[in-house]
Amino acid sequence: MVKDPSIKLGREPHIPYRKRVWTNKEFSPELCDKLNDEYFFSRYPNPLDNPPPFHSKLTDYGERPYWSPDGKKIAFIDHRYGDVCEIDMETREIRNLTKDLGEHHSFWRVLYLPNNDYILIGPKEFKDTYVSRRVENELWWMDKDAKNPPRPLGLRIFEGIGVSKIANRITYAINGEQYPEIGAPDAYECHITEIEYGPDGPYFGKDRVFYRTFGGFNPEPQDFLANDTQVLMAEYYDNLPDVAPENWYTSTKIVDTLTGNVKMIIRENGVHNECEGIFPDEKYCCLESFKSSDPGLRNKDMYMVKLDGSGDLIPLTRLPMPWSARNSNVSPDGKMLVFMMSNPHTDGGGLGLGLLDLEAWWNSDESKKWQKAIPWKDFD
Repeated sequence: MVKDPSIKLGREPHIPYRKRVWTNKEFSPELCDKLNDEYFFSRYPNPLDNPPPFHSKLTDYGERPYWSPDGKKIAFIDHRYGDVCEIDMETREIRNLTKDLGEHHSFWRVLYLPNNDYILIGPKEFKDTYVSRRVENELWWMDKDAKNPPRPLGLRIFEGIGVSKIANRITYAINGEQYPEIGAPDAYECHITEIEYGPDGPYFGKDRVFYRTFGGFNPEPQDFLANDTQVLMAEYYDNLPDVAPENWYTSTKIVDTLTGNVKMIIRENGVHNECEGIFPDEKYCCLESFKSSDPGLRNKDMYMVKLDGSGDLIPLTRLPMPWSARNSNVSPDGKMLVFMMSNPHTDGGGLGLGLLDLEAWWNSDESKKWQKAIPWKDFD
């Protein structure tokens, strides 16, 4: 419980505690996280301290984990708009890679290129949640040995990116708020761009647009598949003020980047179904969803969904409310899933990292409990 009398919390009882602190602009994001986490843990102990079957705790802090190409390390962000860390999965030793590198320490995500260099995502400075995440979010590059400070690549993007496993190639979305030349603020383009290397380091090479949308549909490419001819993406339809709660949704789909054909993987009215990590065989992907939770709390668990378009899905993680499992990533050998611990009021931030033993899960009865997606109903 927060006891500092100088902290002026809101009085409205219906406003979640985290949001009451977060809206106090006198405090930095780091202090807000600290205060909220102390309160949260005092009421809801970490379920991975006494984990369900197949689950284990990896760290007590951190968010948005991503496996290295060889599966020996996991990179993650230490806290929202923070520094990049990396954990050795054999020794469990954690290194903070950017703490003493350069002037910029407001990163939101980190991924590996196939050559083991790092791609970082974040604004040059944190301003507020909306601007820093949706407008001024940009790409950075850091060498694989983390010897030099991250350098900006000069490209703003919407949310996250997908990284190829076979080439230094990325896929991402931009919007009209970032680049007015593409259209209205709600216009989006999805790109595939090659990352080339020259005497001065990395630069963007060949680029092409493979998907466009507008009118409240916000796409986020997340993974390549089919020898990089297809892209797995989430698409959020939730930012229009006149959309009824039962009609907004997040869908997962596959776009053929050569033909433009779109295959819907899962779309349910009023449900967030966001792809979060593809399996090595490309038959399944992980799905961040709150379909099993109280709609008012919207705590999320990870599911696995078939990529054949059948809508068949199955729960993977099972965390008690109000805990959530989010932002997962499958190991290159498909044997382990790493995920971010969270709660409904962290504004996208994390409370540590967990692991799910997929190999053991596949050999259990849990792997037989498949479900069908809720049939889609069109709305006006």
